[in-house]
Amino acid sequence: MQSIKRHLSLHQRSGQWKRGRSKLDSSGFTLVELLVVIAIIGVLVGLLLPAVQSAREAARRMSCSNNMKQFGLAFANYHSAFKKLPLAWWIETPPAAFNGQPWGVSLLPFMEQQALYDAYDHNVLGADQLSPANVAVLQTPIAGFICPSSPGDAQSRRYTLDGTGEGLPFTATNLAPSDYCPATGVLGTYRQHAYPGGAPSSTSGALETWAGTGGRGPESNFAKLTDGLSNTILLGERTGGPVVYSGRRQDPVATTNLMGTEGGGWGDILNGEHWLQGSLQGGLSWPPQGGPCAINCTNARGYGYYSFHPGGCHFVLADGSVRFFTDTVAPKILAAYITRQGGEVIESNQ
Repeated sequence: MQSIKRHLSLHQRSGQWKRGRSKLDSSGFTLVELLVVIAIIGVLVGLLLPAVQSAREAARRMSCSNNMKQFGLAFANYHSAFKKLPLAWWIETPPAAFNGQPWGVSLLPFMEQQALYDAYDHNVLGADQLSPANVAVLQTPIAGFICPSSPGDAQSRRYTLDGTGEGLPFTATNLAPSDYCPATGVLGTYRQHAYPGGAPSSTSGALETWAGTGGRGPESNFAKLTDGLSNTILLGERTGGPVVYSGRRQDPVATTNLMGTEGGGWGDILNGEHWLQGSLQGGLSWPPQGGPCAINCTNARGYGYYSFHPGGCHFVLADGSVRFFTDTVAPKILAAYITRQGGEVIESNQ
C-alpha cells in the first residue's frame, strides 16, 4: 500500500513539473518572433538615423553661420576703428624687404585674438625662411575659422604654403586651416556667364589687394561699396586645408598639382586671392577650366566656393548679415553680390 502511495505521489509531482515547464516554455520568444523584433528595430533605426544626421548638420550649419556673423562684426569694428576695410592681402616686394599678410591677420584683434596679433611681428612676412616665429603664430588653429561641417579637424587639415609657384621665394609649413575666404572679384569664364551682354567697368570685390613697394596701397571702405552694403559680399565659405574637391569627391590630380597654392590657411597670404572664374558643373577638370558653377563644385582657389552643407554656402555681406546662397544660384546674381561697383539691379525675388 505504501508503495502505491509513493508511486502516486511521484506521478503527481512529475505532472506538476511538466505543467510548470510547459508554462515556462510558452512564456519565451520563438525564433520567428525574435526575428520580427530585430526587423522592427532595424526599420526604426533606418528611419531615425537620417533625422539624427539632419539635426546634427542643422546644428553645424548654425554654428558655421555664427562664425560668419562674428566675421561681419569684426569687419564692422575694424572699419569703425580705421575708417577702412582690411586688404584681402598685401605684399611688399624688393627692393624693399619682403613683408605682407592676409585679411585674417588684420582681423585678429577684432575676433578676441589680441594675444596672437601681438605675438606676430608685422615687420616681417610669415615664412619659414624669414620669420619662423610668425609661422608659429599662423600654425595656431582658431575655432572661428573652422566650419564644423568640414571633414576632419584642424590638426588633420594643416596646410603648407609654397609661394614658389606664384613667383615668391618662400614657404610656410603646417599652417592652421581656414574654411572662409574673401570675394575679391569676378573674371574669366564666370564673368562671361554672368554678363553675356558685356561686363561692367569694374568687377572687383569689396576688399582690395596690393603688391609693390613703399608700404600698403589704398584700402577700400564702406563708401566705395556703391552697390550697397546689403548687396556686397565680404567673405564666403571655401573648405580649407590641402585637399582639392571636385563635386563631393577628393580630387588627387588637382590636389597634387595645386599643392601649396590653395590658400587653405587663415594666415596664408594666398587665402586673400580669390577672383572667381567658376568651374564646370561636375567639378574641377584638369587642366582647370572656368565655367558657370560657383558653389559646391570645387574648392580650388579661384574656381569656386565650397562647403559640406547640403545645397549651398554661407556668405557674409558688408552690412553684417549672413545669407545662404544655393548651389543653383545664377551667375548674374552671385556676381552682382560680389562686385562692389557693378551697378547691377538685384530684384527682391532673386
